[in-house]
Amino acid sequence: MDDANIVPRLYIKSRGEQTTKLALQLTCAPRKCVVRITGGCGSMSAADAEGMHELYARAFVGYDGAMLFGGTRMLLHDDPAAVVPGITEIPPRLRQLCRDMVLLGVIPKTQDIRLTDTGMVVSAEEGKPYFTVVHPTQDVVLVVQVNPDDPEIWDAEYHECLRITEDLRGYAGFTSALVSYNGGTVTRREILATAGRDWPVILIRGSGRVTDELAADRTFLAAHRNVAVADKEPDALRRALADFGIVPEARLALVGRRQA
Repeated sequence: MDDANIVPRLYIKSRGEQTTKLALQLTCAPRKCVVRITGGCGSMSAADAEGMHELYARAFVGYDGAMLFGGTRMLLHDDPAAVVPGITEIPPRLRQLCRDMVLLGVIPKTQDIRLTDTGMVVSAEEGKPYFTVVHPTQDVVLVVQVNPDDPEIWDAEYHECLRITEDLRGYAGFTSALVSYNGGTVTRREILATAGRDWPVILIRGSGRVTDELAADRTFLAAHRNVAVADKEPDALRRALADFGIVPEARLALVGRRQA
C-alpha cells in the first residue's frame, strides 16, 4: 500500500455515543492488546523531540496489536509543507513498520472542520505558529463532538481513548498500556486518570516536561505500582512493554537509523 495515497475514513460522533463498528475493527488486531500513545505536541521543544522517532520504531518492532493516538498533524502557517514534530507523528510511522498493527486516530472537534489544499483542518488557534490537520497517513479517524465540560477541549481525546480501552479490556479480553513522552497539562490528567484505574502506564524518563516530572515523583510511583519508568532508550522501552505483555520478550529485529 502506498501510504502517501491513503484517504482516512472519517467517523463523527457525540460524547457518550457508542462506536461499535470502530471497536470491532480494533479487535481484528492479531495481538489482544491496545497501546495508547500520548505526550507532547506543539509545546514540545526540538531538543526533547530529538531521537523520538527511532526510540519508538526500535522499541515497537513487530507490534501487532491495536493503537490509539491523537490522529492529527501540525503544519506551520508560514510553510505548510513543514511538519511540526509531535507525538502524533509516531503511530503513523509505526504503521509503516508494523503492518499488522490496527491504528485509530481520535480527534476532538474544536471548530468547524474545513477542507483545504493542505488537508482537513481541525484547529487553527490564534497566536500559534502552526495549524492542525487530520493526519493523512492513517486508515480510520474518529472525530468527537464535545461539550463545554472539559478543562481543555483536547481532554476529549483522552476521555474517548479511555472509554475505548475500557471496552476492549472489559468485553474483548485485551490488555493495555499508556505510553507517555513529554506532554503538558492534558497529558498529566491522562496519566493520572489511567494510573487511577490501575491500568499499565509507561513513563519515558528523559522525554521532558510532565512525563519527567511524574517519572521522578517517588510518592506518585509508590502509590501506583502499575506505573513503570523506562529510560529514553529503545531497549529500556522494549523491556517495559514486554513486562506488560505488549510485545514479545525477545527483540525481533533492529530498525536502523535510516528506516526510523
